Amino acid sequence: MDEKKRDDFNCLEKLSKSELTVLASDIRADILSVCLKNGGHLSSNLGVVELTLSLLKNFKPDTNDILFDVGHQAYTYKMLTGRDIKDIRITNGIAPFNLREESPYDIYSNGHAGDSISTAIGIAKAKMLDNDNSYTIALVGDASIENGISYEALDYLAAHKDLKNLIIVLNDNGMAISKNNGPISKRFAHLRNSRFYFRTSSKLGKSMSKHKLTWKVFLKLRAIKDYFKRLVIKPTVFEALGLKYIGPFDGHDFTSLDLALEKAKDVASKGPVLVHFITKKGYGYPLAMKDDSGDFHGVSKKFDSEVKGYDVSFMALKRHILLSTMDENEKIVILTPAMEKGCGLEGVFEKFPDRCFDTNIAEEHAIIMASGFALQGYYPIIDIYSTFLQRCYDELIENISRNNLKALFLVERAGLVNEDGSSHHGIYDVAMARSIPYSKVYMPFNFQSMIYIKDQYIKADKGPFFARFTKSAPSFINLDKEMDEIIFLRKNNNKSLVLGISCLGLDLLRSLPENFDTALMLNLLPSDEILDKYHLEEYENIYLYDPYSIQQGTDSFIAEYLFRKGYKGKYKGYSLPNDFITFGQEKDLLKMTKLDVESVLDMIKEASHD
Repeated sequence: MDEKKRDDFNCLEKLSKSELTVLASDIRADILSVCLKNGGHLSSNLGVVELTLSLLKNFKPDTNDILFDVGHQAYTYKMLTGRDIKDIRITNGIAPFNLREESPYDIYSNGHAGDSISTAIGIAKAKMLDNDNSYTIALVGDASIENGISYEALDYLAAHKDLKNLIIVLNDNGMAISKNNGPISKRFAHLRNSRFYFRTSSKLGKSMSKHKLTWKVFLKLRAIKDYFKRLVIKPTVFEALGLKYIGPFDGHDFTSLDLALEKAKDVASKGPVLVHFITKKGYGYPLAMKDDSGDFHGVSKKFDSEVKGYDVSFMALKRHILLSTMDENEKIVILTPAMEKGCGLEGVFEKFPDRCFDTNIAEEHAIIMASGFALQGYYPIIDIYSTFLQRCYDELIENISRNNLKALFLVERAGLVNEDGSSHHGIYDVAMARSIPYSKVYMPFNFQSMIYIKDQYIKADKGPFFARFTKSAPSFINLDKEMDEIIFLRKNNNKSLVLGISCLGLDLLRSLPENFDTALMLNLLPSDEILDKYHLEEYENIYLYDPYSIQQGTDSFIAEYLFRKGYKGKYKGYSLPNDFITFGQEKDLLKMTKLDVESVLDMIKEASHD
């Protein structure tokens, strides 16, 4: 890694506990201020301020590697490693997650849960090969430890206890992990985590290890101690795996934090260790601390405003359809991987608690569980972000498609998601679906088109059925047209046809002059049989506008169809590049990729004159 410049973390070891407390308060004020201005992940960052300060105080990031799981809890880290977060999430500003290109202190670019421990193991293994004794620390928070990848990594660690200087820091802000109950258990845990106990046991072990006889006595005494410990304290899931575990500690108290990390350093010198901290999500901001539903996890700017706009999102329309449809059919069940709030399902979960299932951060499990419902004659609906659906490619093929099962996937946040950036843009799912047998992919633009897509799902006989929803507001334009797989808005036997997708596509089509035929695609991967009836071969020029997917999606799908049919005219698609697109405001990202309506309109007009 390139030489890292020195930054604000170097002064931390000189600060007293009271000075650190003041600094933590100032950092929280900055985080609250920037989230009010730009939106962002509020409560996660408020809850991890002291823990981040203590980590940087005890493990300098210019000589050690600190990895943040998910990365949305790294605002304090960004600030202390030389970044001004006032323009976080703004075009050309600071990234919302860790980003390697942004800072040498960001060890890896992240955005999805559960990958930090595996990455840290790879880094630590490489260091061992290079005789590098620096520490590797993976900070896991917001229930990322429950992700299946985290469990696989922990299982690997349990079998490789020789991996030194690797520390897993668990930021536990409310998840369930084998709680110890009773006064004896609490006293024992308090003693075990005290500085006196730690230092005394360490010194005793070192002194008795000098002679063979005394070392055997020490080992026997430790075995007896461990026996009595197991009688009064239930082992955590980590200890049951055979991992070294210390904690839990108060994640907001600097004395406890320093003690815990001091212990972790000592234990890690012999093998991997997990140190457990209890924190409060939203700490320091009363409204966020009282939040049990996730309202303050990710906030939009001016989230404290008393004036709330009327909800006219696709999410609200979807919720209305789900409520009425589940009333009509008792065989419908809803599954979502930790996205009840993010997908706007609270009202659905409240009305149908026995038929709604949150699988936590376990996307693959959600898909396989849905297949189980389908095998029993139920109609599973999986509500999931496009970016998280990527994790389920194998399950979609093996458990849904290959079993000839029928399942509906509500693909949220399809297309560019703006401020969250490259880790969260939902632009790859159509290309992914193309390779899965029996897949059907639709994208609505208003309420009527959503009803049509629901009806098409009911008619489908098998396979994964994807309905994509953009984060932007739906259109409320009444087309006065019958819904169809492809809706022709204008068909005057012109030489040129422009196909558009969803709301931006409708905006473009309505802006085109009379000498273009225009059509809106609801079915993004229509069969040859469907496309044949529209006689596309009659047009000299065909253009497709798809600002919601990469070129390998509908764009190349149409191109391949025309090629197979021996099309003699000219085809041009305007879609997103197969690349990682940065964060920023939608208008900026569309202009950056030359996919704003005005630019595409000019390019189509120019191309039609060639």
